Amino acid sequence: MYRPFDLLLASAFAAVTNAAFSTFVYPADKGNLTFALSAASTGDVYVHLSAPAAYQWVGVGTGSEMSGSVMWIVYAGSDKGGITLSPRLSEGHVEPSFSDQINCALVNGEGYHNSIDRTVSTRYYSANFHCTNVTTLGHGDGKLNLGNAKQPFLYAWGPTDGAISSASNNAGIKRHDSYGTFWMDMTKATTSNSAVAAVPTGAALLSTTNAGADGKAENDGDKVGPAHAAIMLAAFAIIFPLGAVLLRFLESVKIHGIVQAIGVFAAIVGVGMGVYLSTLYNHSKDVSSGHQVFGLILLVLLLCQWAIGFYHHLRFRKYKKPTIYGRIHLFLGPAIVLGGIINGFTGFNFSGDSHNNVYYGIAVAIILVIVFTLLGWKKWSKRRQQKGTQMMDDNEEPEHDHLGLNLLRGSHNVL
Repeated sequence: MYRPFDLLLASAFAAVTNAAFSTFVYPADKGNLTFALSAASTGDVYVHLSAPAAYQWVGVGTGSEMSGSVMWIVYAGSDKGGITLSPRLSEGHVEPSFSDQINCALVNGEGYHNSIDRTVSTRYYSANFHCTNVTTLGHGDGKLNLGNAKQPFLYAWGPTDGAISSASNNAGIKRHDSYGTFWMDMTKATTSNSAVAAVPTGAALLSTTNAGADGKAENDGDKVGPAHAAIMLAAFAIIFPLGAVLLRFLESVKIHGIVQAIGVFAAIVGVGMGVYLSTLYNHSKDVSSGHQVFGLILLVLLLCQWAIGFYHHLRFRKYKKPTIYGRIHLFLGPAIVLGGIINGFTGFNFSGDSHNNVYYGIAVAIILVIVFTLLGWKKWSKRRQQKGTQMMDDNEEPEHDHLGLNLLRGSHNVL
């Protein structure tokens, strides 16, 4: 005699056996990513997608590469426990863009729902949706072919540094932390009876069926963004202030010029990386944000500042007296450095990493305290040495210029 549970389980497996579906299950670090699909020969496609909500977003797309892929991205919605489905088209190794051409919508039914579910130790995105025209979109092997016994797909998940929490289908997503490819037998997932096609549920989601992985997921992540931030921090908070400190202590215009030239080069590289980074994301492609525009302005001012300082030094060596260019150089330098430091805060906000402003602010504060302490001590020490002596004329050579570097007053008091 069968127990009620046994009959229920047998019924579920019988339903699965009669249904047309393909399922792919991948054991990600935080839990399983499950993608199950059932289609009707009319082109209607029913999909279940679930994955750990520890990831900022998860996604699956058609094709073996991003170019030409039709993608389904899922992330946390604005309502607590809710999700957002974002159908997107991709045209390369850049952030895919939401497309209203893709006719997909979340559906609710018996045995499934759309939300962030919690198991004993893990929170999961659970998305179930119906698409009517995905077979007409995409290009290359990114075009979904219901007659393909080995249709390629790709999957990816984002970083774990915070939820998106947006109801917008066009919310910005960060670069994937990991990605991989798999295949599905669409002939086994497609039925000619459109009444049978439905979102796969129950036992259909337990294991990989009519599908297979193409190796393990590859680790990736955003490396350009952190590099851009680190280089710009080094240039504006370390190298440029260091050039000013060395000038006061070593009284060598040559060393000052070399250090600042290194800083200018670092800033050029950092801005170049920032420009490249802008091409990867939808919110930055048009280069119109305050952070981007101000950064480009600062770079132009920085090049002018370096040129003004160099020209001032040449004229000073020739005429042995201060120049208006030296005064401009003196005040423009700190202003540019301050602007660069401020733009660092706006940069973290722009990239969606505003939490890093705390660490950035602490690092900048420590560096500035050290710099101002050294400069203040040097100024106090110099005044103490000169106390009781006659102030030098602007055109007199200081007695301590034993290195013969023409460090007359007005020559080295610049940043």
